[in-house]
This record gives sequence, C-alpha cells and structure tokens, in this order.
Amino acid sequence: MTVHFIDHIVVALLVLVLPVVDFFFMRERAARIHAGQTELRMKLYRNIIREEWIGTIAIVALWFLLGRGGAELGLVPAFGALAWVGYGLTVAICVVLFLQTRSVTGNPDNHAGFRKQIGWLSFLTPHTDEELRVFNVVSVTAGICEEIVFRGFLIAYLMAQLGVPFWGAAILSSLAFGVPHVYQGPIGILRTGFVGGVMALLYGLTGSLWAPIVAHAFMDLSAGRMSHAAFSTAAPEDTIPEMAA
Repeated sequence: MTVHFIDHIVVALLVLVLPVVDFFFMRERAARIHAGQTELRMKLYRNIIREEWIGTIAIVALWFLLGRGGAELGLVPAFGALAWVGYGLTVAICVVLFLQTRSVTGNPDNHAGFRKQIGWLSFLTPHTDEELRVFNVVSVTAGICEEIVFRGFLIAYLMAQLGVPFWGAAILSSLAFGVPHVYQGPIGILRTGFVGGVMALLYGLTGSLWAPIVAHAFMDLSAGRMSHAAFSTAAPEDTIPEMAA
C-alpha cells in the first residue's frame, strides 16, 4: 500500500478529531438522557448509524479509487489452517456471549448486577422494545463499519506508514480504537482497547475482517439484549446516572 496524503487526513480525523468531538457530544447527551430526555436515545442511535455508514462508505470508496484491492482491506476471506483456528475462536467467543446473555435475560435475579455493571453508560443502551430494534441496527453497523475502519484501513495504514509488522500495527490500532471512547473515562478506554485487541487477533488469525465483524456485531447485539432485559422493568431509582471520571 502506498500512503496518500488523504490517508493522513483520515487518520487525523479518527485519532485526533473524533475523540474530542465524541467526548463533549456523548457526555452532553448522557447528561440529558439521564435527566429524563430519554427520547434522545433513539436520536443518538440514528445519528450513530448515519455517521458510521457515511464515514465507512467514504473510506472504502477512497480505498478503491486509489487503486487498492479488497484483500488489502481485509475483505477477502481466507481458509488456511490458521484461519480455521480464528474461525473456531470466533465461534467460541459467540458461544460465551450467548451464555452470558441468557444468564441475564433469563434470570431476573441478575438484572440488578447488570445495571450496576453498566452504570451511567445505560444512556447508550436500549431500555424499550423500540429502542432494542434500532439498537440491533446500531450493533450490526458497528460490527461492519468499525472493523473496516479501525482494523482494515488503520492497520494497513500503520503498516505502510510506520513500516511495522501486522501485530505491531494491530496493537497501535487497538489503542486508537480505545481513544474515541474517552468519554467513558480511563476504564472505558482500556476496555474498548482490549476489545479492539481481540478483534485484531481474529483478523490476524483469519486474514480477513469477516470473523471480527461477526464477533463485534454479536457482542453488541448481546449487550443490547441484556440491557433491554435489565432496564425494561427497572424502577427509576434503580438506574445509575453518575458520570464516569
């Protein structure tokens, strides 16, 4: 991959501009939703869907306009021995997520623990049936768009620009994936950075983005279902609106 000046602009937007914009926007939106303007949650979902698809389509279009191939972006599936290890790990992750989801959705005794675990980030997760339906679209959108951008595009950029091997670029891209979640506080950055690392591992093992796309979407879908189960019947005093540090 030959790096073009516009690639630098895209990366600057991802790692410098996006975290700052998200910090102020998401914190403001969280405060308003926790204050009772719950209708803003649906607007937030639609905003995420629209912006992620627009940004990803623009990056993919730019990629191909610059004469690059789909394999370089991780869009061509691979089926070697190592790839099957990655696919098996993907299935294992989805099974664990399924069991975790069932333990929450099928057992009301676990709802309070989930609400405490998610804390103030409940502003971002679905509470009603309608919100869950739209959040499912958000989950699939995040799985596709964020993997293409942060694993496919960014890893390729870092390898070409810095001359580092795949796994070095994977670590850097995972850090970059965590930074836009700065509005969640230091723990949120570390948590999402770790998730990014797992997705990068799946990418490295399978040689394509399809496994991390599936795992990422399944993870978000599971979180949505657990949140819906835990918050749909919760009393107002059971929510935890404190903002992360």
